[in-house]
Amino acid sequence: MNMTTVQRSERIAFPIPIQYRRPGDADWRSSTVVNLSDSGVLFGPTELEPGTFVELALSPPIRAGWLVPGKQVCAGEVVRVVGRSVAVRLGECRFSL
Repeated sequence: MNMTTVQRSERIAFPIPIQYRRPGDADWRSSTVVNLSDSGVLFGPTELEPGTFVELALSPPIRAGWLVPGKQVCAGEVVRVVGRSVAVRLGECRFSL
């Protein structure tokens, strides 16, 4: 049996504010980042479910993985629920004014 180890991205605890919404929603909801990695973000509390696509707005004050400082809007998908928090795999991000 060939066993492969999946290496997870390093996670950085980063308790900063985050805004999120489902595509098409007019209003943003507020939450707090638990941690960031090269592959995504864990934040909560929220009621989102796995498979939900979301837009996220966050402003890391320093480089965190591939996220650079400054206000960014990212698209992603909820991939798991951890208590009242969700893990979102990030897709594209763009700077926002």
